[in-house]
Amino acid sequence: MVMVFEGAVQDGIVALCEMWWKKQLDEREHVIINILPIVLDATSTKNARRKEVQNLWALRDALQLIPLSDPECQLLVEKLIACSSNTLFVSCDEGIKWLSGLFSRESMVIPMHRGIKTVLPGCTRAQSSKYAEVYFRSWKNSQGTVKQMLEEECIQDLMYAAVHVDPMAGRLSANLHHFLHHFHRHKKHHTVATMVYTLYDPFMWRSLKAANGFVRMNATGLLCDAFPLLDNTMNQEEREGLLEKQYHTMITLLTDPCHLVRIKAIKGVTSILANYWLMIPSNVIKTVFQKLLSDLLYDASSAEVRTQVLKGIILMLDSNDAVPFLKEVLPRIGDAFDDINGNVRSTFVKLLLKVKSLKIIRYWDIVPMNHILHRLEEDTPVICKLITQLLLNTFHPIQREDQELLHRTLALLEENRAAARRFYQYTSRKLDLPSNVHFMLLILRCLRNYLLNQQAQEGQQETDHETSNTSPEERTSPSVGSQKNLKLGLGVAPDNKENRDVSDDEQTADDSASPLDNPAVIGGLFDTIVIIWTTNAHRLAQPENEKYIEAIRTRVSKSMPLFFKAFKENDEVSQTLLYLSSFLPKALVPTIVSHCMSRLRGLQQDQDKEESYVTYVNALCNWNRVDDILELATEWLNEGFSAGVTTSSKERRKSRKGVRFQEELSPQPLLALRLVGHILQHPLNKLAALGRNRHLLVQMSENMANVKGLLGDRLNQTEELSALCSDRFLCECWAQYLSLVAVLHNPPHISEEPREKRRGAVCEKEIPVDDIYDSTATVVTCIDWCRRVLIPTLGEEQSGKRKLRAGEDAPVLAVSALSDLLACITNLLIVGAGGPSFAYKACGFTEELLKTDASDKFWQKSLVLAQEAYGFLEVYGTQSDDLEEFGGVSPEQLINTCLTSISDFCKQQEKLPQDGDLANMLALVLTSFGNSSNSCAMKYLVSSVIDHLSWHIDKVKGVDTDVNSVKEIGGFVALTVGVCQSRAKLSAAFITSFMKLTLAVQDITSLLACTHLLKVLIRDSGKISPSSLKQAVVRVDSVMSRIVFPTCPEEEDPDKKSAYGVYERYTAASRDIIQDMKDTLGVI
Repeated sequence: MVMVFEGAVQDGIVALCEMWWKKQLDEREHVIINILPIVLDATSTKNARRKEVQNLWALRDALQLIPLSDPECQLLVEKLIACSSNTLFVSCDEGIKWLSGLFSRESMVIPMHRGIKTVLPGCTRAQSSKYAEVYFRSWKNSQGTVKQMLEEECIQDLMYAAVHVDPMAGRLSANLHHFLHHFHRHKKHHTVATMVYTLYDPFMWRSLKAANGFVRMNATGLLCDAFPLLDNTMNQEEREGLLEKQYHTMITLLTDPCHLVRIKAIKGVTSILANYWLMIPSNVIKTVFQKLLSDLLYDASSAEVRTQVLKGIILMLDSNDAVPFLKEVLPRIGDAFDDINGNVRSTFVKLLLKVKSLKIIRYWDIVPMNHILHRLEEDTPVICKLITQLLLNTFHPIQREDQELLHRTLALLEENRAAARRFYQYTSRKLDLPSNVHFMLLILRCLRNYLLNQQAQEGQQETDHETSNTSPEERTSPSVGSQKNLKLGLGVAPDNKENRDVSDDEQTADDSASPLDNPAVIGGLFDTIVIIWTTNAHRLAQPENEKYIEAIRTRVSKSMPLFFKAFKENDEVSQTLLYLSSFLPKALVPTIVSHCMSRLRGLQQDQDKEESYVTYVNALCNWNRVDDILELATEWLNEGFSAGVTTSSKERRKSRKGVRFQEELSPQPLLALRLVGHILQHPLNKLAALGRNRHLLVQMSENMANVKGLLGDRLNQTEELSALCSDRFLCECWAQYLSLVAVLHNPPHISEEPREKRRGAVCEKEIPVDDIYDSTATVVTCIDWCRRVLIPTLGEEQSGKRKLRAGEDAPVLAVSALSDLLACITNLLIVGAGGPSFAYKACGFTEELLKTDASDKFWQKSLVLAQEAYGFLEVYGTQSDDLEEFGGVSPEQLINTCLTSISDFCKQQEKLPQDGDLANMLALVLTSFGNSSNSCAMKYLVSSVIDHLSWHIDKVKGVDTDVNSVKEIGGFVALTVGVCQSRAKLSAAFITSFMKLTLAVQDITSLLACTHLLKVLIRDSGKISPSSLKQAVVRVDSVMSRIVFPTCPEEEDPDKKSAYGVYERYTAASRDIIQDMKDTLGVI
């Protein structure tokens, strides 16, 4: 009856029958049999919950009433077996008990095991452990035949699979290891240990010596996890022999040829040492450490091996029994701190942190402190943060007194000033704001007291000298000069408490040298203040922290005159003080602001190095004086532009009329470009410029557009326009103009946004009209100008040679300008500027450039542009985009044109330029365009390779059968095929496209080219699999067998006979090569 109803009625009947069973009412065995299939179905639905499993567990006794071997119960049995592959059952304890109960039935063991095997590859680690608990409970509670079946048919089956599974194919290998770990961790029980050894023994030892490295790796992991493998039925001598066998095996595995096996062995052996240190003989420990520290720690073949050694030592440091031994051997591994691999160095620093936490071994006994500081100075940010954490309590003990804190800071600066800069860069981020502010004020107080004491000593010496020349009456009172010095702060009164803030020892010190007498230490202290202030600027800017910023500003503003006067002779410290003063409001330091502008105006041509102006620019930007810098730069640029414009003598005479003020300082157009470039490159300066002075940058970009006209004039002349308007100035101005255009990009709205974001888009706040700037429109204008002016100077289309218009410098200038434009277009595509039309036009322009220029100057930039355009169109393009409408070409067509240009170049020059970046760039582009054989770029590449080889065969009238590698072919083929065969995915796509192209071969020359290339690939396969090469040989052989060969012409036409002779020779060569390849690969 229950099967007739559905929905709520059926649920009510099932609930009633369940209650009937639980209440143990009469005839309950007849009631429960009908609802059990329905309860099982409820656990397999999509929305099933743990409640359904718990309800099923409550009916577990009903299974005793059902004859599962009866054919009529086959449907119920299938539903019970399906429970094993339902991961819902392992999510609760009731489900695990239910599955364990099913395993106790002999007829259900094998079907349940098969069901679990189907679900293990997709399980999580936690689910794998739960399934292991199911097996373990079943094995523990079973007896006789069922127990034997569980051991031999189930558990051992999974053990064998765990040894022979491919660890690189999915999660099955990891899941099986987690599954078996559940048994291994119960090996303290004698019966479990004996069972584990008995099941592993038939295949474990031979698997450790297998030819397959993956099998050895899996077996190593299981052996180390199950250690010690013991059979409690053995006597003591046999057990000791078994342990000795395991020790010997693990030591042998540490030197396995496969690095994956070594990694697994190191991980397992170090874990065994950490857990069983007292159990393992001392000679075994010494042998293991000799291999770890002498060989594996310096394994040149794998950085992961070296990393794993250090991780293993960190693990062993958790064992108190191992620490005394490690204390003796760790000082021997200090050289690993300079490992070339960053992961190894990072792990080594973590090892030092672990050593530091133990407080038994001093970490500077492992690596000297000066060595650590040198690494802090030179290493990557990730490792520097770890080193800072290591040195934090050493050089910046927060809980110590100010005197001790300052003493350690000075010691760090004396030891390594550059390392101190990076130390405080990361330390200030770890400390709270009050601690940082206190430390800054402490340094300022120290510096101020030191300078006041120095002045007091100098004043005292002068007073003593004057007193020695005066009468006794005059010595009783201080001189007028000394009183004046005290009032001006140049001296220090003896009872001035402020001058004794830091420590009494500093005032009562003897004549021994102080660390502050070193100018480098003084500069380091100022560097520390600037670094801490910079890194905490965002926290200091918050309203609740106003009291901290006011305290710092007050102390700095009061001390700044003293600092500037004391260090005016030290340029380095003066620059730091100048930048420090830029954090103060400009109203507090008006003189310094004017000084910065005057220094910028006074810079000369030979002072265009970055260090000569960067401090002044940064300081002025901090004071929001970007407009003054831009005004100065615009003035200098206008002078450069004016110097390049050719005017008549009459106009020059008119320009000299009128009242003019003579300026001693000459304009510096090149330096103006440097100033603008530094503002745009510095992140804080760029924000300041774009935030308040965007209109000035727009005006500057419009003004800098004049460089196009000057470039056109220069290309029509043989000499530079003038000294100010030199070729260097024109190139840099054009590049800076394009950079400025890209930075200013701020369109009114994004009409061509990514497809996935178009639906449900929310209207954003409208951009003010004055801030709107479409960089892509400006760049399109530049593209049109380049088509008219620059490209014609490179040569005629497809001429193969440049046709120069002017001097030798003219094409260099044009190439530089075009390269900068391609870089600008690429950057705009990277940030998602413009739309599909811009991307297609950019590709069209680049293709035109490649067709016109026959050199190698634009290959790499064209490849990068094509890659970024392809990625841009993948996000912003649509299938309805029309190339003809946009007037451009696709990125795929651009790649094809670039490959054609490279091939044509190699036909003329025979050798490619020695540039390794071209191969890497081509590999990246091919990968981004797709690794499949259906990629248009890969198809065209293979076709170009065959065409190039065919051209070479016709040129030399044959093939060189002695070529043994792709590199020996040289030129275009060596470049493209070498790139593909060096990467697994590209090599698979290449050989697949090659086989497809072979079927379309129409002439004997192309067939000979295919066979020749295939023969070379067999000798130098790279990462192309042997099976793929066999398939390619079979494909070429099938094409050869279908060719119909013509007969020799009877008429005596020399041209026809010559063509037939060539055809016959190429055919014979192709057959010989194919037969040779078949013999080599064993193809029948």
